[in-house]
Amino acid sequence: MKIKRTSVLGIAVWVLVAASGAVGSEESAIDVEAYNQCLLEKMRTAADETPVSELREACLVESQQPDTGGVAVSDTAPAEGDETTPLDARIEETKATEQMRFVITPFKPNYIMVGYNPNGNTAPFEEAFPDEDIDFLAAEVKFQISFMFPIVQNIFRDNGDLYFAFTNRSFWQLFNDDLSAPFRETNYEPEFWFQFDTRGKVLGLTSRLITFGYNHQSNGRNNPLSRSWNRLFANFLFERGKFALAIKPWIVIGDLTGNEDITDFLGNYEIRAAYKWKRQTFTLLSRNQLQSGFERGAFQFDWSMPIYKRLRFYTQYFNGYGESMIDYNYFNNTLGMGLSFTDYF
Repeated sequence: MKIKRTSVLGIAVWVLVAASGAVGSEESAIDVEAYNQCLLEKMRTAADETPVSELREACLVESQQPDTGGVAVSDTAPAEGDETTPLDARIEETKATEQMRFVITPFKPNYIMVGYNPNGNTAPFEEAFPDEDIDFLAAEVKFQISFMFPIVQNIFRDNGDLYFAFTNRSFWQLFNDDLSAPFRETNYEPEFWFQFDTRGKVLGLTSRLITFGYNHQSNGRNNPLSRSWNRLFANFLFERGKFALAIKPWIVIGDLTGNEDITDFLGNYEIRAAYKWKRQTFTLLSRNQLQSGFERGAFQFDWSMPIYKRLRFYTQYFNGYGESMIDYNYFNNTLGMGLSFTDYF
């Protein structure tokens, strides 16, 4: 089996240079936090027919900072404990966009990047197409599109919402001219869940959201390439300052034909931690580590930083099993860099 390698060093260097050169490009005369808070408040209270451009212009005026020769000034210092956390801001922004027509609310991070996988998994494709030469390149484009919207809100007085979300994650052999640049794998993930706001204290953390729902994930292929599973899950979201922690256990239901041993590799839970430092976001995913005795788990590290308006430079490193459905039982060690459009917060 031969796997070609296409260097992505040039692309990576170009992206890094663009990121470093654009970080400071935002207007220094604008109080960014004040602008964001103003925009959120106006989106919640404005009439449906109010143009978004009008809201932005009003907030730009209100958030102008006086010229103080580079010295920041403030009329009043924020009271201790009154600072809005990154997770609070994300929840408020999500609620604001839910009320706006013609706006799709992001769910998981939306990104596009060039990834490098030196040991691609060709075995399932060789089984499906024994007469063809399966020759994947080490470099491919990976992208994710994820959105959500509320179906019913405030089921129990002022709490309890029913949501639907859909996530599409694709692995595209864009540079593979020999195979006509196919999509090596695409995973489809629709899900429903009930969500409840909470404010309890647990081990020094503040409980913010609890969800219970149903999740389907598959790659939409016929046997022998078909991979799918269905789960009932819960998700417990905690925060402390700029740190957020999500613990997500699940129970597998339904038929597992074609991947009967999927829980041996993907387990029955995952833990995701996120931290906001200045304007950068760091996240770490751990899945099935304890259950497998640290032999069949997975780690994923993500880092993003703003470069221009809503665009963020994005890096993702994955090590372990289950980067995609076709690779649920195959060990991958991949690195990718590109752009993200939304993040966890």
